Amino acid sequence: MKVLTTLMKTLVITGLLSPLGRRMARLTASMGVRVLGIDIKPLTKPFPGVEFVQTDIRNPLLAELFKTEKVDTILHCAFRWRQRHVEEIFDSNVLGTIRLLGAAETAGVRKIILPSSTFVYGAVAGNPAFLGEDSDFKGRPHDAYVRELREIETFVNGFRHQQSQMVITVLRFANLLGGGLTSPLARYLSLPAAPTLLGFEPMLQVLHHDDALRVLGHCLQHDCDGVFNIAAAQPLPLYQLLALAGVPPMMILHPLAYQGLQMGRMFSHRIDALVPIPWDFLRYSWGADTRRMVRCLHFTPIDAKTTVQQWGQTLRQHRRQNSRLTQAATECWQDIVTMNQKCRATHQESSRRLARAVAELRGRGSATAVKA
Repeated sequence: MKVLTTLMKTLVITGLLSPLGRRMARLTASMGVRVLGIDIKPLTKPFPGVEFVQTDIRNPLLAELFKTEKVDTILHCAFRWRQRHVEEIFDSNVLGTIRLLGAAETAGVRKIILPSSTFVYGAVAGNPAFLGEDSDFKGRPHDAYVRELREIETFVNGFRHQQSQMVITVLRFANLLGGGLTSPLARYLSLPAAPTLLGFEPMLQVLHHDDALRVLGHCLQHDCDGVFNIAAAQPLPLYQLLALAGVPPMMILHPLAYQGLQMGRMFSHRIDALVPIPWDFLRYSWGADTRRMVRCLHFTPIDAKTTVQQWGQTLRQHRRQNSRLTQAATECWQDIVTMNQKCRATHQESSRRLARAVAELRGRGSATAVKA
């Protein structure tokens, strides 16, 4: 396993406009690295320090672009997280990664870094306490992002054996929290009440988004060939994690949970928003062994409790701010309604006074005519 210090010349970041891509582009550009950003979306405002190319990672001309720009390192942040299978997103995630690696091989790119997830291990009853990087993928995942990450890693593993001269780093991140990253766990903890399975309490690992940036930066500066689990020390029991985040649990019988989700998906896509993490991952533990991270990368993330507490504080502040804005808007609307009612009452009173005055004038006019 190679861990060597290298000097990076030109860095390509795919998925530049993703939260992770944006932050890594700012970080590396501030270090004086030439950054070439690629995204299928248009750049709506200038991105200082980044040369932008709007294209798809499946573009067959990517190899020529890499050759022309003398790219030596690629950070692949273009993975799109979706629970349901969408053919276009599958093509972008899986086939896009395959074509990106092919373009890198053709252009002679020296290093590629791929963020992945510990979701690939699967959550089954027979899992050991900690899963090493060489552990098999288990279970049959129902969510598209788990299946697609597995397919990508399976291809990368075969590609690595064919390209022994290329440094390929795969970082399997635990549940990311913070920094505006919409990870499955972040969406789960954003629910008013988090659904849990009655009688089950798996151990969960987390990772602060700042640590994700730090370890990516380390791997850009050094050659860290291989697969690494990246997670904070000390996994947390599910209910302790919910308590630290300030999210109340909502316990459900597990047969009803599985059947309800399956039936709900037949009628509406919105049911996925209520269960952003597959039930199996809320039933069984799927902790990752991080000894290789410590030994080879010399990396120690922020502890899990601090990460969850900070995320919970941010969430509560956000909710209070939204609550204040909602209350202010409601009060403003009530003021408008009250003013409108007062204006209407004043207008009605003025109309009545005018009607009485007109009636009096008409009465006086009639009396004068009679006298005449």
